[in-house]
Amino acid sequence: MFNIYINGIPSPRNCQTRLCLYADDTAIMSTGESNNIMEDLNSYLDQQGKWMIGWKLKINTDKCKAVYISRHKTTPEPTKLYRRVIPWCNSTKYLGVILDKRLTFKNHIENNKQKVNAIKAILYTLIRRKSKLSLSNKLLLYKPLVRPVMSYASPVWGVVAKSHVKKIESAQNIIARQITNSLWFIRNWYIAKDLKLKTIKDHFNKFF
Repeated sequence: MFNIYINGIPSPRNCQTRLCLYADDTAIMSTGESNNIMEDLNSYLDQQGKWMIGWKLKINTDKCKAVYISRHKTTPEPTKLYRRVIPWCNSTKYLGVILDKRLTFKNHIENNKQKVNAIKAILYTLIRRKSKLSLSNKLLLYKPLVRPVMSYASPVWGVVAKSHVKKIESAQNIIARQITNSLWFIRNWYIAKDLKLKTIKDHFNKFF
């Protein structure tokens, strides 16, 4: 019903501005030269605001965020919605992906690691070194419960700096050592080979 109600939401009149809808999550993106971006974006936001007033849809502008993604050190004047300024932020989360103003995805990787550690803590008694579960069952827990968290939306952020991807790779290596009860001098490469476990980078590649 909500999708039907907002079906008439105005579309941007220029190709530089795009409207992205997923359920009730809405994102507006503009690309191009700084001056043209702000002019086109503000024009569309003004049009959007009038449509929402007409259809009695209220947006909490306090929860709205704007990120200026650019290498430039200076930022233009912030955008406005309902004549209220939406200040520039260093990052924002959209559909579970943290987008920062330089698109390094550093914050997203750190958040990803925290989620992995939380799941690993829940599964600890089952995948720990002294667990009575078989190795195949431990892998069965890891692959569908932990690795999907690591690879969520990887086509978006999987091409980031190698140093960031290594953080996720390190998390997988720690879990692989834990479930195999490997000694400290055994290399991660041998453990992954014995488990027939792809590296995180190779696992990401199949999604591209």
